[in-house]
Formats: sequence, C-alpha cells, structure tokens
Amino acid sequence: EGSLMPKDMRSFLDHAGEMVLEVDKPVKREDLSTLIVQANRPVMFNNIEDHPDWRVSDLFFRDREAQAAVLETTADKVVSVLAERLSMPPQELRLVNTAPHKARFLQGDDIDLRGIPGFQHGERDPGPGIIVMNICREPDGGEVNFSFTRLSPFEARRATMLIASSPHQRAIYEQWEVRGEPMPMACVIGTHPAYEIMASYSVPDHIAEFGELEMVGNLIGETVEMVSCESIPLEVPAHAELVIEGYVQPRERHADGPGPSQALYYVPGVTQQPIFDADVITMREDPILRQHNTLLYSDHQPLISLPHEGLLYLHLNGMGHDVKEVLYVPWGGTLCCVVQMTPKTYGETRDLLTFVLGERWPNCKLAIAV
Repeated sequence: EGSLMPKDMRSFLDHAGEMVLEVDKPVKREDLSTLIVQANRPVMFNNIEDHPDWRVSDLFFRDREAQAAVLETTADKVVSVLAERLSMPPQELRLVNTAPHKARFLQGDDIDLRGIPGFQHGERDPGPGIIVMNICREPDGGEVNFSFTRLSPFEARRATMLIASSPHQRAIYEQWEVRGEPMPMACVIGTHPAYEIMASYSVPDHIAEFGELEMVGNLIGETVEMVSCESIPLEVPAHAELVIEGYVQPRERHADGPGPSQALYYVPGVTQQPIFDADVITMREDPILRQHNTLLYSDHQPLISLPHEGLLYLHLNGMGHDVKEVLYVPWGGTLCCVVQMTPKTYGETRDLLTFVLGERWPNCKLAIAV
C-alpha cells in the first residue's frame, strides 16, 4: 500500500526537498501574487505578515520537473506515467473516523473567510480570492463531483462561488436549484497534489461508473481515505489542511469579477455568481494554505491541462500512433497543443492533428506536431 503514513501535501513537500523555494522573510499578503509569478519552482511562504498562524504554498505543477515530483517519476515520463495510471480501474475509497484537519473547529461567528490569507491575483480583481477543491453531490444521494472553484468573500461567512469552473458541478447545482434547496458543498484545501490532477479532470464519460476521487489512489499508489464532514452530508479527503463546509444558496446571486482566465486574457466584465454560506471550518493547528495563482506562468494553465495531456497521449497511442509527448504549452493558455510523434505513413500527422482539434476539452484551437 506504499508508504506507512498516508500521502498528503506535507509528505509531498518533504519528498520535493530542495526543489521547494522556502521564503522565510516576512511577506505582505498583497505581495503574494507578484512573488509567486516570479518564482520558477514550488514555493512556500513561511512568514505572512498579520497572519502568524498561516503558511502559503503554490507552483506544484509549474513545469514537468515539478509534475514529476508529484507523480514520483522523471520529467520525461510524466505524461506516459500519468496516462498509464489513468487507464487503471478506479479504487474504492476508505471511510475513516478522524482526520488531521479536525484539530481546530470554527463555527458561526468564529468564521471569517476574509481572514484566510488568500490573495488578490491581478490588480483589477475586486478583492482576494480563495482557490478550493470543492465536493458536491446530486440530490437524493446521487453522483459526486470533485472539481475546482474560486471563493471570493464579500462578508465574514459569505462568498461568491465561480460556478462556471465545472460543467458537472453546474449541472448538480441546477438540480438543487430546481428543488429550491441549498446545495451542500465542502471546500477542500491542501491535499497531496495528485488530488488536484483529478479535480482538474473535465471528461464526463466516467460519471455513471465512478467519480474523480476514485482515481486518485492510482496516482499516489495507496487507498484514498475519506472522513465525514461535521455539518453537511458529504465526505472529504481525510488528509487535507483545511475544509470549509457550507451551502450554496438557490436563486441567489452576487456580483463577481473582473478576473483572470486560463486562456491568458483578463475577463473585464462583472458576472452574477451563486453565493456560498460557510457554516463550519475545520483545519490543522498550523495550516498551510495551498493556493493557485491564476495569472500567466503559474499552475493555472499546466494543472488544468495535465490530466487531458495524459488522456490524449493514451488515446493517440491507442489509435496506433507513435506519440512521445503531449503538451499544452503554457503560453497558449490551454488552447495550443504540441504533440511529439514519429509518423509511420503519409498523411498520418494531418489525421492526428485533426483528432487533437476535435477533442471536447480543452477545445484546442491550434495543434502542432513535432
């Protein structure tokens, strides 16, 4: 079952070792975005001014070297190893009774989402945001979705929830909204980075058979442990740094934006997004806030692309092509895919690139073969 201790974000950071840039000098919360963009490897800020109980980390997927540390392989094998693990059958999850993030319990007026040191990503953003992996379930105990969203707090316990991040999440929310009921949602921060790969998985073909979390065990080589939430009928990864529990309200919206985009352009408009009300926060005694700067050359583009690079590698080689590497280049904003291949017949390259352009996600606009 792999290591004796379950893998979490802290074990990953220990494994990454000197790859991680440790910043010990005091850093202002409003400077985090700029400093993260300047870093060229996984980074940990150990001293956040006015937030003595917090550390902040980012850039676990910035390049193939960092991704190799996540998958415990080498940079040249990231996509092939990921493709192999994504082709494995899903694993059952194990429910446990306790979790490290249950060390601290906040409820009611003790909660202030604005006190979590999420940061403002771009100078035109209306305020700080918190990037979270969120878990929601269809009504009446239906299918579970595990994906990413952004919380933008506008009151102590209230935040907008960017619903456009996941089509499946949006479909589940619509089911709750039709019933006029609030949707339970758990926001998870700070797991082993392999969980983030599956939270970025946007191909819905598997939904009737298994969820994203059932595939994480193949990526980390161990059974995924889950624990029940305190206030809502959901289960979350047991080895997170913190979990925010609450409800997304039906038919209630609040202004959100402007904000950055994975496609490298800045969304200038303001949209009306659903409202998340936080009821409970559980966290470790000394939580590490894993965040994702969403600007250029951060984790935003490569993390979103990575699981789909693995799937495309799997599909193309399964079709008989000799593909060595698949990369959605970061300067292409998840819209430009480069495939390294050895063609066997005349016209094969054209056929391969046509297939790449036809993939449903991430809606590639430019395909290049080398």
